[in-house]
Amino acid sequence: MAAQVIALKEFKEELIEIYAEEHIDGLMAEFDVQQGRVWSKSLSDLHLEEESILVSLFLDNTLIHGSQILTISDSLPNWQYYILEDQSKVRVLHTSFALDNRYHVTLLQPLLHEYQFAISWLNRAFGWFGAISFMVLLVLFAIIQCRRDHSVKSIQKLLTSIAKKPDSTRVKLDKPAAEFVPLISSINQMLDDVTTVHTTIKTMSEGIAHDLKTPLTRVANRLQTMRHSIDSPELLRTHLDHASTDLNSTITTFNNLVRLSAIESGQHKKDFITLDLSSLTLDLAQSFEPVFSDSGRTLEVSVIEGVQCLGNADLISQLICNLLENALEYSNANAKVWLRLQSHTTGALLQIGDNGPGIAPDDQARIFDKFFRADKSRTKPGNGLGLSIVKAICTIHQAKVYLLKDQNGAVFNVEIPHI
Repeated sequence: MAAQVIALKEFKEELIEIYAEEHIDGLMAEFDVQQGRVWSKSLSDLHLEEESILVSLFLDNTLIHGSQILTISDSLPNWQYYILEDQSKVRVLHTSFALDNRYHVTLLQPLLHEYQFAISWLNRAFGWFGAISFMVLLVLFAIIQCRRDHSVKSIQKLLTSIAKKPDSTRVKLDKPAAEFVPLISSINQMLDDVTTVHTTIKTMSEGIAHDLKTPLTRVANRLQTMRHSIDSPELLRTHLDHASTDLNSTITTFNNLVRLSAIESGQHKKDFITLDLSSLTLDLAQSFEPVFSDSGRTLEVSVIEGVQCLGNADLISQLICNLLENALEYSNANAKVWLRLQSHTTGALLQIGDNGPGIAPDDQARIFDKFFRADKSRTKPGNGLGLSIVKAICTIHQAKVYLLKDQNGAVFNVEIPHI
């Protein structure tokens, strides 16, 4: 959050410089607004959500543009809570400053997603650090209490070797004392959890390093090239278009990470309702049919009427869209893709598949891992989070998703339980 405070201070200095050079017209151009427009409470909430900033401009202590809920109060950037019309709270950064003895500006900026994501992962890291510390304390306590027992010495020796290879070595005793069996089981379970976290962090670090470094490197290279093309508007426009595409790819990766974190937190469970899964599936299929047709592929739809489930409509829609987009991206040209929905013994059965090349057997076990992509060269668009989001949505709905084996293409089954 300190970085956001610094960024807002720098933005403040930029506004002061713009005002000094271009006066009030320069500020209006910076905010891309017309002077004299005043926003009500509802419009202020909407502007804060869409633009990630709220501004008010005063002339002689009279509001001439922006939100009517902001006031003049000379202050350094400080964190506050902003109350929306639905009474929910948003963490915001507030600052207010004078441009000269007549004009005054007040700014409000919400806590940005990048910092929310960083805070979320720091909280998780501290949580796992606490869990690992508890494990170590538990092992030490067991060793102190049972030092006279021969099994304790064996466990000490094993823990020493485990410290060197925590991802592959586990506690194993030929004939442990009965009281040590639960302890050994707990230690091994904790080591399994630590290994899972370590593997996840490693995978995500590698994925972020590639999926963020590559487009940002291309943007940096284009900026260097633009210096040599400063006299050619056409070349500059081309470089800007490509740079914008690369930056949008980076933003999409961040948005998907934030979306995945929100789904895994379970906060959407409170919005579960009884859904007409048949109608929802048909509506999505109709919206995708022109896309498949334009790509030369066919989309066959078979949906049984009256299939229902308990869930969140937005999440179920995203699940279906991600699987259809996956088929659209990785199936062959002129491939046949199908979407089927029917009642099942335990609920609803949704199947999305294609007759394309399928997924290599060596890759099938990892397709739901974060940032994993069967396209090792990463030449196709994407960030390896689509199927991870599908898996997270299934988990929160207590549903099962799996890839059918021995198929000509990639065929996914999703089993959604009854209401």
